[in-house]
Amino acid sequence: MKMGVGDPKVRTGILVVVGLVAVCASLPVWAAEPAASEPLEEPPDLFAADVIVSATRTPTSIGNVNQSVTIVTEEQIQQQIAASPGRSLSQILPKLVPGLSQNDGSMDSGTSQTIRGRQIAVLIDGVPQLSSPTVQFDLAHIDPSAIERIEVVRGATAIYGNGGTGGLINIITKQAGEGKPSFHTEVQGSGSLTRVLRGLSGTVVQGFQGKKDWFDYNIVGSFNQQGGMFDAEGSRTMPGTNGVGGFADTKTYNILSKFGATFGEHRLQLTFNRKESRQDTNYVVDPNVDTFPRTTARFVPGLALDEQPKLVNSQVSVDYSHPHLFLDSRVHIQGYYRNQQTRFPTLDDRLFGGTDIVQGLVQTDVLGTRAEITTPIPVYGKPQVTWGMDFSSQHGVQNQNLYNPTIFDATGGRVFTKTGQNQLLPARVFQSAAAFAQGEWTPISALVFRGGLRYERLGISSSDFTDSLGTSSPASSIRFDATVFNAGFVYHLNDPLDLFFNFSQGFNVPVGSIDGALSVTPGTAIQLTKLQPQRVNNYEVGLRGKWSKVQTSLSGYISKSSLGLAFDQFTNSLHRAPQTIYGVEATLDVQPYEGWRIGGTYTFVEGDQTISSNPDVRVPINGFNIQPQKVTGYLEYLAVPEWQWRNRLQVLYSASRTRSLTAFTTGLDPSGDPFSMREYFVVDFMSTVKAGPGTLRFGIENLLNQKYVVAFNQIQSLNSFNYAARGATVTIGYSMTY
Repeated sequence: MKMGVGDPKVRTGILVVVGLVAVCASLPVWAAEPAASEPLEEPPDLFAADVIVSATRTPTSIGNVNQSVTIVTEEQIQQQIAASPGRSLSQILPKLVPGLSQNDGSMDSGTSQTIRGRQIAVLIDGVPQLSSPTVQFDLAHIDPSAIERIEVVRGATAIYGNGGTGGLINIITKQAGEGKPSFHTEVQGSGSLTRVLRGLSGTVVQGFQGKKDWFDYNIVGSFNQQGGMFDAEGSRTMPGTNGVGGFADTKTYNILSKFGATFGEHRLQLTFNRKESRQDTNYVVDPNVDTFPRTTARFVPGLALDEQPKLVNSQVSVDYSHPHLFLDSRVHIQGYYRNQQTRFPTLDDRLFGGTDIVQGLVQTDVLGTRAEITTPIPVYGKPQVTWGMDFSSQHGVQNQNLYNPTIFDATGGRVFTKTGQNQLLPARVFQSAAAFAQGEWTPISALVFRGGLRYERLGISSSDFTDSLGTSSPASSIRFDATVFNAGFVYHLNDPLDLFFNFSQGFNVPVGSIDGALSVTPGTAIQLTKLQPQRVNNYEVGLRGKWSKVQTSLSGYISKSSLGLAFDQFTNSLHRAPQTIYGVEATLDVQPYEGWRIGGTYTFVEGDQTISSNPDVRVPINGFNIQPQKVTGYLEYLAVPEWQWRNRLQVLYSASRTRSLTAFTTGLDPSGDPFSMREYFVVDFMSTVKAGPGTLRFGIENLLNQKYVVAFNQIQSLNSFNYAARGATVTIGYSMTY
């Protein structure tokens, strides 16, 4: 569905943004300027290596955060791109972040990807990207070329509201420039080593930034043409084609523009980001493969489908900030509008009891505001409180294209003849209003206490609706209250070593994911059960050390939910059941000699839940939430410092997991894994070196050319969903700033 300026929702979004600009512009008049004799404390550098914003919604030293956090820098992202032809954050981050499960190879991030076995809340510059808890493209909403850094907070958090039951990923885009205009150009090409000269891909990035007096700007545009993908044996593979959209044979555009105005300590900033991905392929999964014994999916030419998968995400936000406003408070106010349009791959609904060949079409519009104020309290221990309010209104419409099943069958699943379109679910509005406060107190220099509270009022409503069979359902609505809190401390045992403990709650409302949840009579038991928020209690204890040549962390956690979310692939539905998830995470980075780095991460996560048929029996949670143990490691060497020639060899080991399979084969859990998760070992190599005025990048993904299937895909009941991963693929790129 296309939207023009005349569309009412677009007009409303424009009015909200314009109104916020007007309010922010007037704030300098209201602000009381500090006396000239009172020296102002310099605000912390928001992008310093040891400062994190996402955990507390205000700049805070990592050493004072009582949670497990990871900061991924722009340098790390650029290095990983050298061995990631798809430029996919959902594939890059699991190699760097413990607790984050692996992506299934598609452009989607939510279906297969979790933190600590639970849902991830993804933000871009603080703007929530959540549209549905079962089909999320959140990490696909921005190209790496537009990113300054990524902050990952592991463990339940509700400081940003609905969604973060497992953790939070805040993507912070590139900041405005300094001084005279400068330009950045980047080109990159890649190709399969198992099918040379087939499936060539390329990327072009162009950016420019600068500052003139009070005005600054940064604009970055990128274009990526991804060709075919091939496995270790040279066979075509297209992960995500039958699920939520793959990277193979896609064209992707991304534009980030950021404009800022600074008057004294008052700053106003306008940010726009749009990313569009479209697939255009001649290949389709062979439906006959599902009649074979267990094997990987295979792909055949001859696809005739006019409307292929696409993903378009547009976001505009306006931010006002001041480091010393009333009561010497740090103030940040944001207004945003986001539009997401998704066209999914086709799906043979007959495999799940339906009668049609369908293709989902989803549009989501979100309007929101955020305000956070950090106020110091002039008493013993220098406490400070970050407080504020959030509001968002999300409108979603889900339609579907229908295709002729007779022609589909007669052509071996290759030809799709559209017969019509209908509305799959009633239009839904999801509104949220919340107030929060987060405090920090340092009674002695070695001890930091932190705690907070958030109250959120959620409303879900649907319009009158008549389905394709003529069955009508009246408009309905439901309201929920959610109050969550967190508390913990950091104790500095000695100069390099910190002990931390954290209790935190998170919640999630499964709106948009359960068919018919708003089609029943308001207030009935089935509606309340399906839509009641999932509340998660997370307990975590950990150690964090930072010596001159060694940096390490170790944490253990347990999270409980009396109304968890579990996906059943056999009925294509969500189940609500009590769940307990527990695990251990560790990181280690060592610089043994000058120019050398070595390190890695370890992730262990497991979980159990009750089942509806026998509440007294607990079974392992299936692989849609829980993935096997993960070990990553790297060895890095700066060979020639004057050339900045850096080489990195990195590995990822995914262990086996059979617990859910055992529950399935013994009949304890009919929604368990029908297959085991088998172990695999993947090696990447990347090298960067200064060449002329710029930097040359070279990398090989899957250096040993291992044939493997990502853990999540191994448990799929159908062969057509059991995709092989990409084989050895080489990437060469060059970038320069001038």
